[in-house]
Amino acid sequence: MIYHQNHLQLSNGNKLPKIFFFDMDGTLYLGDILIDGSVQFLNMLKNAGIKRVFLSNNSSKNRKDYYLKLKRMGFEVKVDEIFTSLNATILKMKRENIKKIFPLGTPSFEEELRENDFILTDKDPEVVLLGFDKSLTYEKIEKAYRFLKGGKRYIATHPDILCPTEDGFIPDIGCFISMFEKCTSRLPEIVGKPNIEMITNILNHYSIDRNDAVMVGDRLYTDMRMAVDAKVISVLVLSGETKIEDYEKSNLDVDIVCDSVKDLFTVFPL
Repeated sequence: MIYHQNHLQLSNGNKLPKIFFFDMDGTLYLGDILIDGSVQFLNMLKNAGIKRVFLSNNSSKNRKDYYLKLKRMGFEVKVDEIFTSLNATILKMKRENIKKIFPLGTPSFEEELRENDFILTDKDPEVVLLGFDKSLTYEKIEKAYRFLKGGKRYIATHPDILCPTEDGFIPDIGCFISMFEKCTSRLPEIVGKPNIEMITNILNHYSIDRNDAVMVGDRLYTDMRMAVDAKVISVLVLSGETKIEDYEKSNLDVDIVCDSVKDLFTVFPL
């Protein structure tokens, strides 16, 4: 069901977008459960020659993890179509010539950092890097606390408070950010969504105008905030975190609000 649609009337002959950005968790699937219509719509875009980029703020998994999961679920996908908040953070740290990191992240998180030639250390790091660490221990918390109190630079891959799963929501990195704020009075630099560079860097790479881009996601304060700020076509799906009541109470005016990706067959006829 489509609850809201702004000026977009693509079914009346307007040109189709050149690129679609898709959030994954809560938009294409919930945990290991596919959201109806997601595989078919994504594969239809591929067959039509429209670029797809799979975005996720969830930094507990790396690109290879997402690639294997998407392939297992039936999506036709390539590794270089996947871009996570960790990938955005890696680009930032490389630009700023950061080498030594104290990471709070999963083994997959650490693996991708090592593959990009960062030094992971608890001995005088340049940066405390906070990810969605499902392997978080008190030892890591204590070391991070001491580094932060000592003035080390502090970066977080994304700000999400909750992560949607097939069994409901679980605490995400935003809960860890609040914990460290409480004990250190510090907040991190946020890299992932809603930072518009998650989109604009990719648009610039492909030389695609923002008017030819669509962002599809389930979260107001990350996916839709980024889409609105980046001035791309914004599509809010209600299959994950956000409910229609949440949208109606928000100050965001997105282009399309619908139940799920399945509704996009009627909005973007190919």
